[in-house]
Amino acid sequence: MADNSSDNSSSQGSNQGKGPNSRGNAAQSKTDAAAPTVEPTVKARRSRFLVAARPLPGVQPMAVDAIATTLNNMPDVQIIKQVKPSGFGALSAGGGSGGMPEIVVAEMDPARGAALRASAPPNVIVEHDALLQHADDLSMAFNNAMTMLPGIGIDVKLRVVGAGGQPLPKATVYVYGLGFPGQGVTDDKGEVTVTVFGGPLETIQAIYVKPVANYWDRMFERPALSDGMTTLQLQPFTATFQGFPESPYVGWGQQLMKLDQIDPSLTGQGVKVAIIDSGCDSGHPQLTHVTRGMDFTNNKDMASWTRDTMSHGTHCAGIITAATSGQLKAVRGFAPMAEVHALKVFPGGRFSDLIDALDQAITRQVDIVNMSLGSSEASELVAHKLIEARQNGVACIVAAGNASGPVQFPGNQPSVLTVSAIGKLGEFPDDSYHARTVVPNMVAGAMFSPRFTCFGPQVAVAGPGVAIVSTVPGGGYAAWDGTSMATPHITGMGALLLAHHPVFRDAAKARNEQRVAQLFSLLASAGVRYLGDPTREGVGVPDLQRVAGLGAAAQSGNMATASAAPPLGGTVSFGVPYQGSPFANAYLQPAQMIHPALLQSFLQMRSAGLV
Repeated sequence: MADNSSDNSSSQGSNQGKGPNSRGNAAQSKTDAAAPTVEPTVKARRSRFLVAARPLPGVQPMAVDAIATTLNNMPDVQIIKQVKPSGFGALSAGGGSGGMPEIVVAEMDPARGAALRASAPPNVIVEHDALLQHADDLSMAFNNAMTMLPGIGIDVKLRVVGAGGQPLPKATVYVYGLGFPGQGVTDDKGEVTVTVFGGPLETIQAIYVKPVANYWDRMFERPALSDGMTTLQLQPFTATFQGFPESPYVGWGQQLMKLDQIDPSLTGQGVKVAIIDSGCDSGHPQLTHVTRGMDFTNNKDMASWTRDTMSHGTHCAGIITAATSGQLKAVRGFAPMAEVHALKVFPGGRFSDLIDALDQAITRQVDIVNMSLGSSEASELVAHKLIEARQNGVACIVAAGNASGPVQFPGNQPSVLTVSAIGKLGEFPDDSYHARTVVPNMVAGAMFSPRFTCFGPQVAVAGPGVAIVSTVPGGGYAAWDGTSMATPHITGMGALLLAHHPVFRDAAKARNEQRVAQLFSLLASAGVRYLGDPTREGVGVPDLQRVAGLGAAAQSGNMATASAAPPLGGTVSFGVPYQGSPFANAYLQPAQMIHPALLQSFLQMRSAGLV
């Protein structure tokens, strides 16, 4: 019985394998085999890296051909371009006349880039080609503003109007509820529908409206909204500034720096100013004299720099060089007769583009550069380029940053002059976003340190940076905040000093580091402190009336000597050990004058963490 049962069981199992279920399994297997493979429609984004030779004392830098060959031999690595700066000779062997090292820009998986960076030998630089950032702080401090909440989206219908109910198109609208904020842009009728999640209309905490031009922005807190269309009205500049823009207007920041009290013949004529930013709308009636530029976001095009889609560069340009034009006298630039070069790196600019732009400033023999930009990352190659610019007599004025924390790169470099922002009470409507930059415990009299400005010992001076009215594309004007706005105030004043102060005449016109140091010292000597905190204002806001000798004969002994920037290659961070590096086959090639034993000792000290 047991045997029969066993046989029957086996037989049944065998029959089951040949029965309908078996046919079903076979059919299922056939179906699975025939199923198409679905490729992901969105792939992980790759990163860009900069790879170049690092100068070392007595060591021959790696040839760019060896670097490019090594990268080309790696799977999934694509060389995007090679940057060959015309003035990069200081990075060549010994800083002399050797071949100018190029920078290879390559795209690869972030993990591969990190591994390449970790394993690079001391004579090779590998770093992230990070995106640049400009200053346009819009961080809002609402409770739970970034909480992800489930639920049905609520449509908030809004109409933005100006004086007399005039529709305001292209205004950016932010709606803050309990979840992520919603955002939209008004159409030609001034209307927009913004969808938010997390609750009914009664949970909307605030609405912020940023117009394109000619109006103050406005913050509507705890707005009473209807199910239909809600109208939001903004206040025009003409309600604040009588006769604007036809009547002469000098901004509060320029008044603070006494621009309105100097000889009007001081116009910056003869000085070259570069603005590394988002371009410049030279079609603006007050900026038609800006005729030189280059677009590094468009293969160094010589014409597209005039298309400023972000308005940022045009705003900075107005502060520096806006000139009266016919009936338009709305903005007084510091140096309306200066020769301005708009070097476009936004939108989408990276460290490699910044290096290109700085190199162009050196090649064009620019005197002073405005850099209202920064990054949360650092770049050894950019730092070297800034030192080279200074050694060639190019003064770089850099924004401290708008991250409300330590000074950002490249403002934390000793080769530049770093600018923080300062604000003044009573210069903006109480319901504007400008008012939200005021922190009660950082107010001194009428002046205050805005909440967004970065701070630290690297801050050299402060500049007006809240509710700054300047030019924007299309012939209009806008009031913006940021260290981006503070920096061109200092650049503009620097242009005036370079053009008209006697210390820069004759022999002092030589394009060298001493010239830059003299300019930085002159700006610092004119500083007026308002806050009492050097980490937030440096030596204060420069005052043109405090500049000794401006418009007069030079006085001996009135010029302090600023400390020199560190020499190229003077301080080098080598990173981590390089064993297993793909560059190992092209590792250190000692120069003829260095003894192998000395090189070996150097490498042993480095491995021990002593250098």
